[in-house]
Amino acid sequence: MSYSTSYGTYSIVDYDCRGTDIQYLTISKSEVSIFDYLGDSCDDTVGCYAIDVFDISDLLGDTILNISNENSEISNGTIQIISDSLIILSYDEMNERVEHGWDKIKDNELLFTPVCEQEYENTKNFVDMMIYVVSDNGDLLWEKYIHGGIWDIGTSITTTDDGGYIVLGKLDAIEWGGCCYTFDADTRDLIKLNSLGEIEWEKEIIYSNYGAAENYLNLRNAPGLFKTSQNDIFFTTLTGSRAGSNVISMNQEGDLIWSRAHQEFYVSAMTENVSGQLVLLGRSDSSLVLKVVDNASGDIVSEKDYLGLYFPTAASPSGEGIVVTGFIKRSDSLSYSPTYLLKIDSQGDEVWREIWNQETENSGPPLDVIETNDGGFLIFASTDPPPYATLIKTDSNGNEEWRKKYDDYICNSYGKIFKTEDGGFFMTSGCAVTKLNSDGSVDWQASSASGFNKVFNNGVVTGSNSNMVQIQGGAIMVGYGSSN
Repeated sequence: MSYSTSYGTYSIVDYDCRGTDIQYLTISKSEVSIFDYLGDSCDDTVGCYAIDVFDISDLLGDTILNISNENSEISNGTIQIISDSLIILSYDEMNERVEHGWDKIKDNELLFTPVCEQEYENTKNFVDMMIYVVSDNGDLLWEKYIHGGIWDIGTSITTTDDGGYIVLGKLDAIEWGGCCYTFDADTRDLIKLNSLGEIEWEKEIIYSNYGAAENYLNLRNAPGLFKTSQNDIFFTTLTGSRAGSNVISMNQEGDLIWSRAHQEFYVSAMTENVSGQLVLLGRSDSSLVLKVVDNASGDIVSEKDYLGLYFPTAASPSGEGIVVTGFIKRSDSLSYSPTYLLKIDSQGDEVWREIWNQETENSGPPLDVIETNDGGFLIFASTDPPPYATLIKTDSNGNEEWRKKYDDYICNSYGKIFKTEDGGFFMTSGCAVTKLNSDGSVDWQASSASGFNKVFNNGVVTGSNSNMVQIQGGAIMVGYGSSN
C-alpha cells in the first residue's frame, strides 16, 4: 500500500464524546490538516471550524513518522495507514499518548467553512469536575463545575485549615466503559477552593517519573485524599505498571512532601491509628495486609497480615483500635464474596472478626464502615439486584442487630456514611444523597430511579459522586457532572 493512497478526507472515530464530536482530517502530499467543528455537542462553543495544519517530514512505508506544528501543544505525531479507508493518528499531549482512528469519507481533499476567526481553548467538554455542598436539612448551598478537557473527574476532597477545600482529580481524563481512566502515571490535578467554592489556585502535583502507562489506570479504585487528626494529607494512586500503589504525602499548599511506591501491595483503604499515624490497608498475594506509616518520612513502621481475609474496602478508628470491612474472594469460586468485619487493637492484633457467608441475595462489596454512638458498627453495603443500598448494624462484637435496605441505585461502586450532629446519619453513593435519623429511617433523599439527577429542596445536581466529606451542618461532595 503506497502513501499516495491515503490522500483524501477522513472523519474521526469518536469515543471521547460518545459520537458527538465533529472533526475532519485531510492528507495531501506535504501536510495534514485537522478541521474541528466547534458548534457540535462536544465543543458547544461557536458555529465555525478551527484548523490545525501539520507539516509532514518523515515517511517509512505506510507510516507518516512525524507531523509537526510549532504552535501546537502536541508532539511526536505519527499517522499509521491501516487500510485504504482507515488511519490511526497518535501523538503526545499533556504527558499522555493520545490515539484516534479516522475513517476515509472522500478520496479528494474537502474544505470546511466557515473558518473560525479567533482561537478558542478547551472547547471540548462532556463532563466537568463537580463540587457541591448540601446541608443536613437537604438544602443545596452551592455548586461548582471546573472545566479543563472532555472528561474532568473529581475523585476526592478534603478540608483545609482556612475553611476551604482541596479537590484531587484529573482534568481531561479518559472515558472508557462508563468512567474514569488515565494513562498518566505521574501526575494528578489539585484545585483549591475557598469556603464558597471560588477557585484560589490550581496545581499539577508530580509524584513519580514512570511516564505514560501502557494500560488504563482507574482513577477511582484507589483511596483519595485523607487528612489525619494531625492535619497530614495523603492520597494513593495505582503505579504505572498497575502492580501496586503509590502513596503520596502533600501539604495544604499542594506541594509534594514524599512519595513511595509499594510494589505488589494494592492499597484500597486508609485510616489512622490512635497515635495519628497513617494506616494503609490492602491486599498482597492472598491476604489482607496492614501497614503503619511514619507520616513524616513515608517509611513503614510496622506490618501485619490477616489470613483468611482479603480485599479491604473501608476502615475507621474505633476506640484505641481500628475496624475494617471488606470482602473475601476464593480462587475456586468467582461468585463467593462474603463481607467481613475485623476489629484490630492499638498494636494491630486481631480482636475479633465476623464473616457474613453468601446469602440468598447476591451481596455487593461493602462501601464504608463507622462506629456508632453505642459502641457498635454500621456497614454501608450494596446488594443485587439494584436499586438497593443496605445498612448492616452490629453490636460492639460484630454481631448483627438489624439491616435495612434503601431505594438507592449504587452507581460507580461508591458509598460513604457519617454520623450527623442530630444523632442521625448522612449517606451518599454515586447516584444518591440520603439523610437518615438515628434508627436508620429516611428523613429525606435526593436521587433518581436510574440516573444522575439529585433533587434537593432548592435545586438539582446532575452528576456522579466520587467522595464526600463531613463539614459543619452538612457535607461537601465531589465527582463529575454537568451544569446543563
